[in-house]
Amino acid sequence: MAMESPESRAPGAAPPDRRVLFLAYEYPPLGGVGIVRTTQFAKYLPRCGWQPSVLTVQNPDRFYTTEGGDRGPRGVTVHRAFNPLNNLSVVEGGLRRLRLDRKVFVPDVYGGWAWSAARVGTDLVRREEISVVYATCPPYSTALAGARIAATTGVPLVVDLRDAWTLSPYAPSYLFPWQRRREERLESVVLETAAHVVTATDAIREDYERTYPEIRDRISTVLNGFDPELLPAHVQPFPRFTIAYTGFFYGAQSPESFLDALSVVLHEHRVPPGDLRFVWAGRDAPFVRQLARDRGLEEVVEYLGLLPKPEADALLARSHLLFFLLGENDRVSQRRVLTSKLFPYLASGRPILALVPEGDAMEMIRTYSPSSFLVSPGDVDGIAGAIVEAYGRYRHAGTSRVSDQTARFRREYSVEARTRELAAIFDGITSPKTDHS
Repeated sequence: MAMESPESRAPGAAPPDRRVLFLAYEYPPLGGVGIVRTTQFAKYLPRCGWQPSVLTVQNPDRFYTTEGGDRGPRGVTVHRAFNPLNNLSVVEGGLRRLRLDRKVFVPDVYGGWAWSAARVGTDLVRREEISVVYATCPPYSTALAGARIAATTGVPLVVDLRDAWTLSPYAPSYLFPWQRRREERLESVVLETAAHVVTATDAIREDYERTYPEIRDRISTVLNGFDPELLPAHVQPFPRFTIAYTGFFYGAQSPESFLDALSVVLHEHRVPPGDLRFVWAGRDAPFVRQLARDRGLEEVVEYLGLLPKPEADALLARSHLLFFLLGENDRVSQRRVLTSKLFPYLASGRPILALVPEGDAMEMIRTYSPSSFLVSPGDVDGIAGAIVEAYGRYRHAGTSRVSDQTARFRREYSVEARTRELAAIFDGITSPKTDHS
């Protein structure tokens, strides 16, 4: 087990009197969207009387994870458990190359991490007088580790489902029916063991309430949010009209129709090429660069890499239009999805070019950013028209002030408020129960 010494407590933090152990496979130095919710909660929980310790992986998987420049919040001790199976199995490596790993491993390829985390976490609970274990998923093996720790120590478990587990439309298509049944049994055991289940959206919570009605009195939604301390005090917009995107491109999350529209705008000279650029930050996606080359957009499209969260939020603030995408296909519906990046997008106050279906995300954008553009994902002409109109606003009015709707959003969706909701759950499951009989 490796341990990193904590730095001084974050400014404004109240002296915490209870400890919570975070089980989080995705944690800095790993980067990407999977770390955001965890690091934000870890940052603000001490101000609510809860001191987090984090247990994460010592030797992260290189197939599915990418290191970024983010650092964990100050004052949080980080422990690291070694995964003895990580990238060592010739069989596992072969299955990955054949894209069969998600059809074989139940519930995922992180079983070695779960075994190690359960052992190390049990020791930490006893040694550090932990009051709550908090397991954030995916990967769902993390929840199995949390359930083992809770069963061994008697400490209550909170499972945080950033994405649905077996109820997800992205659930694996296993080779054999018994694998699916086994995963559903594992999920049932975890939900039975958990003192409370937290979901990142109402849609996930409602699905679990329908499927597992016995957990209705111990499941809650704690939405994502934006970090108000990452809002820049002074914003210097980019010198030319910039469209920005932060996040991953994959599967149905393809910018193909957007790049088609960008090509139309430039090749029809509706915007001068020297006045326009599209920048994107996130995990590398070579197919996106190929799409740009195929359309002659190499001079306009710029990939920035996987940026630390403060730099990604600063990129949003300095840009003139933010590209947001919820792609769908025959298997996947995004109508009830509220992705974590939507919150800093809206907090930035910049107009959004949103390629989204009717649903929760569209309604939130419509409510808090009425100057944004809501376009059907495949409507190339509509996307091109939105880019041209946004460019015209930029030329005539520059960057607008923070609107009343943005100010309201910032009041209602701060991650500090979301953390207070999570702390209240911790308080509730650890408070002595009063017998009214």
